[in-house]
Amino acid sequence: MKARLSKILNQSVAARTTCLVLVVITVILLTAGLWQMNYVRNIVITEVNRQAGRSMTGAIKVIDNRLSNVETAVNTAASYAHMFAPHETLCRPLMERLIEANEDIAAVTLLYEANYFEHNDRYFAPTIYRTAKDTFEEDEIGGPENDFCYLETDSNWIYTNKLDKGYWCLPYIDSMSTKRAMVTYSVPLHDETGHTYAVLCADVSLDWVQNLVDKAKPYDYSTVFVVGRDSQYICHPNTDWVQSINVIDQARQQHDSTFLEMTRKMLSWQDGTDTVDMSGQLQNESNRQDFSSSIVYYAPVDRVQWSICFTLPEDKILEGPNRLRTYMLLLLAILVVAISLSLYYIIRSQLWPLSLLSEKTKEISRGNFDVELPVFDSKDEISHLRDSFDDMQHSIAKYIAQLQQTTASKASIESELRVASDIQMSMLPKIFPPYPDRNDIDIYGELTPAKSVGGDLFDFYIRDEKLFFCIGDVSGKGVPASLVMAVTRAQFRTVSAHEAAPDRIITTINDAMADGNDSNMFVTLLVGSLDLPTGRMRYCNAGHDAPLLVSFDQTAHVETLPCDSNIPVGVMPDWRFSVQEVMIKPQTTIFLFTDGLSEAENNRHELFGMDRILNQANSIQASYCCAPHAVIDQMRLAVQSFVDGAEQSDDLTMLAIQYTKKQLDVRYQNQITLPNDVQTVPQLNAFVDEVCEAVGFDMSTTMKLNLAIEEAVVNVMNYAYPAGVKGDVYIAAQANDERLKFVISDNGTAFDPTAKSEVDTTLSAEERSIGGLGIHLIRQIMDTINYERIDGKNVLTLRKKFTNKLSL
Repeated sequence: MKARLSKILNQSVAARTTCLVLVVITVILLTAGLWQMNYVRNIVITEVNRQAGRSMTGAIKVIDNRLSNVETAVNTAASYAHMFAPHETLCRPLMERLIEANEDIAAVTLLYEANYFEHNDRYFAPTIYRTAKDTFEEDEIGGPENDFCYLETDSNWIYTNKLDKGYWCLPYIDSMSTKRAMVTYSVPLHDETGHTYAVLCADVSLDWVQNLVDKAKPYDYSTVFVVGRDSQYICHPNTDWVQSINVIDQARQQHDSTFLEMTRKMLSWQDGTDTVDMSGQLQNESNRQDFSSSIVYYAPVDRVQWSICFTLPEDKILEGPNRLRTYMLLLLAILVVAISLSLYYIIRSQLWPLSLLSEKTKEISRGNFDVELPVFDSKDEISHLRDSFDDMQHSIAKYIAQLQQTTASKASIESELRVASDIQMSMLPKIFPPYPDRNDIDIYGELTPAKSVGGDLFDFYIRDEKLFFCIGDVSGKGVPASLVMAVTRAQFRTVSAHEAAPDRIITTINDAMADGNDSNMFVTLLVGSLDLPTGRMRYCNAGHDAPLLVSFDQTAHVETLPCDSNIPVGVMPDWRFSVQEVMIKPQTTIFLFTDGLSEAENNRHELFGMDRILNQANSIQASYCCAPHAVIDQMRLAVQSFVDGAEQSDDLTMLAIQYTKKQLDVRYQNQITLPNDVQTVPQLNAFVDEVCEAVGFDMSTTMKLNLAIEEAVVNVMNYAYPAGVKGDVYIAAQANDERLKFVISDNGTAFDPTAKSEVDTTLSAEERSIGGLGIHLIRQIMDTINYERIDGKNVLTLRKKFTNKLSL
């Protein structure tokens, strides 16, 4: 059934249009109906809230007034009690006047302290109480259980002797006289010295409270509860629960957190409204089923710290709105059926010509361009569509004939361009991260050509603990630019393999490309050499966009790398290119890019520009911490959002290099200075032995290190200074937790031993060129070797890793 309905909707415009219009109408009607029902519901709830509030206020006011009258009567009697109470014969007239003066008082008791009257028993407590026939009888309830000198709990009605004013006790069941639910208001009586000799107690029956709140109910279907400060029910529809059920314990036993929270609010004397499940607080199963979810209104009687609550079942309150909702939904269903049938037949009758035209166009789509289209008498849009299909029928036949001729030649060209693109992209680094075993460098780059092949390039590799990198942009696009790009990249690799100075690398490339440059093509190129152990970077810029340095310390810090104005490569031979130098701090990312980023255009021919590049770099999130992949991803997404689908006009290349070297604490260091005299080699050997012993190298490793350091130092002694010139060789040793480092420096003539080509040890001694074995030996023994010319000094750094963590 579902598949059939889907097929009808997919194949019939009339059915699909009917469904869409029907959905819109249904949504409109349903929205209007729901709004109306919600409006009525809110009106009903507002009126119920108003009525409940009025009833609650009225009940509290009546209770407070009646209890206030009792307080007034008792306090008045207490004010002149000193004339009657100290006399055994006059105390009864005092109590009679009090009980007669207020009909809410069910009993009056004068509780004397022990042995107050000598000829009476130890305990004396005369009582006058009101009978069911509204007559008065006397009683005497004195006994040890009423010795107010020893009773101190709030649950007893004679706690008042501990106070200096009147006190309403907790409700209780009077078992000594009236045998009814009571609450007592007590006032202490003091003699001239301030000593409490008796307590005047007025008992008030709680029967009138139940009658009052029942009459105050806002609706017949609502129920009423009254809870005292001891969490006991004072009034309840189930009279067996009065003074026998603790409302807090009841809520806990029923695991009802909502009702428990509401009772806690009530017992903290708050007023408010809550919706709770009241099934556990009602008397029978039918009530629990019908009125389980109720709106509860509660407010305190501050004078006695009671809380009154009215409960109104939601089903009863919303009975009218729910009935209205049912009728409206039924009416909506009838309207939807009627409207859907009417719409379907009207739309179907209007669209039948379109069905005929559809059948004919199917024949055309199968290649039968001679089929005759139907003719319609009307001049509406369908007739115009038929004429358009007729014109298209003849145009397609002509176009297919032309397309068959051009497809073959185009396919050949596209195949060759795909091969050229694959060859070009294979020349660029494509494995990232390129050095997963290193913890001092992280690199990511990508190139997006504007055409099948492009003229941008980037490349990098590590030699002798230096990262050599370049980025360039060839003038022009397409196949010619891709050829120049391939030549430039090959020359970068060839020249930098034996040359470490970026300016000399670019100079060599420039001279080679400027010679015979009949096409007048040039390359903007930036070449850099980053010394990984120290972070010292030397670079030479030949007309390229200046890179950015992005670091992060809580927020991104971005600065443009200063670049001298040099002409592009290939424009003029013998140009003197300048070299620049900067120290790269750990966790800093060098972001290089071509003008395909800064000059990216949108459909309004606006440029992405350097301002947007800087803003994006500054907005890098802390979680990225300037990671190369994250920097390039953010730039790419920003450019894509900016151009908004506009055709790419230039190759886009980005390269991000993050210097991640961790600065470890130096755990050991030592140094020695020797003259350039090979006779001091024994001192050098003793120094190396001392260092190796301090860092824990074994004898075999120590011998190898001695051999490597001796070879390097003797090489400096022999060749750094001219013959007959005295000079010094400085050897410093440092160790951290990971490796031992020897730094050999001198003030002699510039000489880079690492520039010497690798020795091919597979050749015989006669076949090999002279020299190079010493540096070959050093490379075999040491883990890394690095040469730098710093401030007029030759600095050769040799490193050896520890097999275990250094422990000093």
